[in-house]
Amino acid sequence: MFRMQRIRTAAAALIAASLLAACGGGGGAGSPLPTSNTGGNIPPVGSTGPSSFRWGQRMLQQATYIGPLTKPVALAMLAQPQLQNEAGLLTYAQQASTPGNPNYRHFLTPQQIGQLYGASPVNQAKVATYFQQYGIGVGTWPQNLVLSLVGSSTQFTAALGVKFGYYQYGKERFIAPIGAPHVDASIPLAALNALVPIASQVHNYLIRPSTASFGPGLSPQQVARAFDFTGAYNAGLNGNGIGLGIIGTGPIDPNDVPYYGAAFHTRVATVSLIPTSPLFVNPTALNVPGTFPYGPGFPATGFTLPPPDTTPLSPNFQTCIANGSGNPNFQSCNLEDGEAQLDTETTASLAPGVNENFYLAYYSFCYNSGTGAVDTANVGVTSCPTGETLGDAEGITLADFEIQQAIADNRSDVLSLSYGGGETDFGAAYVGPGGTGLGPSEFAALAAEGIAVFVASGDNGNADCVDPITGLYPTSPCVSYPATDANVVAVGGVNLPVDSAGNLLGLITAWADQTTLGGNGTWGNNIGSGGGVSVLIPAPAWQAGLTLTGGNPQLGGFRGIPDVSMDADPLTGQGMGEYIAYGGQIGAVGGTSMAAPQAAAQWALVLQACKQSATCGNGSTGPYSYRLGNPAPLFYQIAAARANYASVFKDVQYGENQANQNGSLAPITGCCFSTPGYDLVTGLGVPMTGRLITAVTQTPVN
Repeated sequence: MFRMQRIRTAAAALIAASLLAACGGGGGAGSPLPTSNTGGNIPPVGSTGPSSFRWGQRMLQQATYIGPLTKPVALAMLAQPQLQNEAGLLTYAQQASTPGNPNYRHFLTPQQIGQLYGASPVNQAKVATYFQQYGIGVGTWPQNLVLSLVGSSTQFTAALGVKFGYYQYGKERFIAPIGAPHVDASIPLAALNALVPIASQVHNYLIRPSTASFGPGLSPQQVARAFDFTGAYNAGLNGNGIGLGIIGTGPIDPNDVPYYGAAFHTRVATVSLIPTSPLFVNPTALNVPGTFPYGPGFPATGFTLPPPDTTPLSPNFQTCIANGSGNPNFQSCNLEDGEAQLDTETTASLAPGVNENFYLAYYSFCYNSGTGAVDTANVGVTSCPTGETLGDAEGITLADFEIQQAIADNRSDVLSLSYGGGETDFGAAYVGPGGTGLGPSEFAALAAEGIAVFVASGDNGNADCVDPITGLYPTSPCVSYPATDANVVAVGGVNLPVDSAGNLLGLITAWADQTTLGGNGTWGNNIGSGGGVSVLIPAPAWQAGLTLTGGNPQLGGFRGIPDVSMDADPLTGQGMGEYIAYGGQIGAVGGTSMAAPQAAAQWALVLQACKQSATCGNGSTGPYSYRLGNPAPLFYQIAAARANYASVFKDVQYGENQANQNGSLAPITGCCFSTPGYDLVTGLGVPMTGRLITAVTQTPVN
C-alpha cells in the first residue's frame, strides 16, 4: 500500500514490542506469577494497616513472570483519590444527555465537576503528599478526578512497598509490580491506573489490507456523498466553529493533512497539537485547609510538548529500525503513527471547517540509572547530563492522560477515540463494581460537559479477548471497552459499495465475515464489526427496553454495542497516507478506527447546524449551549419513531460477526446477526447526515 510499508511495519513492531517496557534485562525462563516481593523501603503502616485499592492486577493473570528489573526505569501512573460522589457524576452525565430530563443540556464546567463530584481538597492533598515524599512528581487537572504521577521504578518501589519485574504477554514484554502494592490505609487512594501497563492488552482498530490491490481507497468526496455529508455542505455546514478532538495513539506529521487534502483536491481542517499539561501541585502549601494548591511545584510533572516525529529522510529513522532492544527514546525514535494519521485525515477532510485538536501525551525526565533518583532540575527535557538516563513515554499507553486534558480544557465539542481492549482483561482495569471506576468517571465527566465521544467498537466481533499463548479467542463472548461505556457512542462497521461519484451501488451490509477481508485475521479468519453485550456496564435507560431478534442474545440488563455504524471494510475503505510529504503513498485502510472519526465528523456538522438554529439551543446553559451531550440517547429517541428511523438511518439487515474456532466451522453461539432494527453488529444502522441534522434541529437540509 505504501512505498515505505516494509520498513514502517518493522519499525512499528519495534515500538509496540518495547513501549514502556524494555527487553534489555531481567531475563530467565518464565515462571508462575509471584504472590509477594516487597521493596526495600516499605511504606510506613499505621494502626489501620495497609490499604486496598484497584491497580489492574487482573491484567497480569494471563502473563508470565520473567524476572526482576536490573536497573531503574521511568514510569507514569494515574492515582485516583476517593471521590466525593462518583455515583452522582455517573447519574448526572446520563441526565444531561437524555432528552426530556430536567437536567438535559445543563452542562458543567471542569471546575464544577471537581467541586461537586471530584476528590475533595483534603483527599487530594493526602494522596499528593504521600507520593511527593518519595520524590514522585505530582500533577492534576481542575476536574479533580485523578493525580498524575511520574517517577522512577525505584521511587515507586519505595512508595508502594513492592518491586517491579518483567512479564511476558504473548509477544509483548512489559513491566509491572511483583506482588501486591500497598500504602497506609489512612491514604484515601481508590485506584492506581497504568501500574500494570496496558500496551499488551490495548490496541487500535486500524486494518491494513493484506494485499496492495485496493488502490488509493475511497476519496473523502465519495464517502461524503454516500453518507449525505454533501447535503450538509450544500447548506453551508462543514463543521465551522466546532471543536473536534482526537485522542492520540501516537505522533502525527503536521505536513501530511494538507498534503492529503491536496492529493484529493479537497479542503481540510487545520490540526492543532494539544499536549497534556497537568497542573503542578505545590507541596509546600498542601496543608492549607479547604484548597488544593496549584502552581509551581517540585518536582514538576514531567509532561511537555512531544518531540517531532521521525521522518524517513532523517538518519534517526534508520536508528529506529536497527535498534531492537531497550526503552525507546522518543526523541530519536518517534515514528509517525498510522492510527493517528487515519483519525486526523478522515475528520479533517469530512469536516473541513472544524478546529481540530490532536491530544498527545508525552513526558520526559532525567534520572540516575543506578539509584533511580530523579534529577528534579531536568524534567520535561530532551536530553540529560552525562551519567543520567532519559525516561520518556508517549501515545496510546498515556491515553487517559489525554482524556483528562480534554476534560480540563473543555475546548472540543466532539471527541474521536479509536482504541480499546477486551472487557474481561483491559476493561476490568478501568471498570469497577456496578460500572464505576476511572473509565466510567472520565467519560461521565465529558458527557456532563456536553462533549460527544465516538469510540470504535472493535474489529473482532464479540471475541475481543485472546489467549496470548495459543492465539485463540475465548469460548465466552468478549466485547471492547471503552466502546461499552454508557457515556459514549460505539461505532461499528459496514461495507460501503459506491461508484466513482460516491453513489450507492447496492445495499449497505455489515462489515463482517461475508465481505472480503472482513476482519483483522487475529484468529486465522475474518470477523469484522465489533458488537455484543457488555459484562461490566449496566444498560443505560435509553437502551434498557430493547428487544433483539434474529438469534441475537438479549441485553439482560447490560450495555449492547454498537450504537451506529460507518464505513470500516478495507475493501471499501477511505484512503489514508503516512509520510505523504516525503513520498509515502495513499492507500485504502479499514477497521472501526475509520468508522469512529467518520461519525465524529458527521456530528460536528450536526452541532454547527444546532449552533445556527434559532430553536436548537433552547433550554441549554453555559457557554456551549449548542452542545447536545452524549448523542446516543438522542439516536435511540429518533429511532423510536418509526417514520424518523426510516428517514434518518440506513437500516443494515445483512451480515454477521460470528467468529469460528481456529480450524473449525463451529461458531461461537449466540452472537451476532444483522437484523431489521437494532442489532449487535451495526446497531441502529448508518445515520445519514442531512437527515440527521433535520431530525435534530427541525430545519430541513437539502
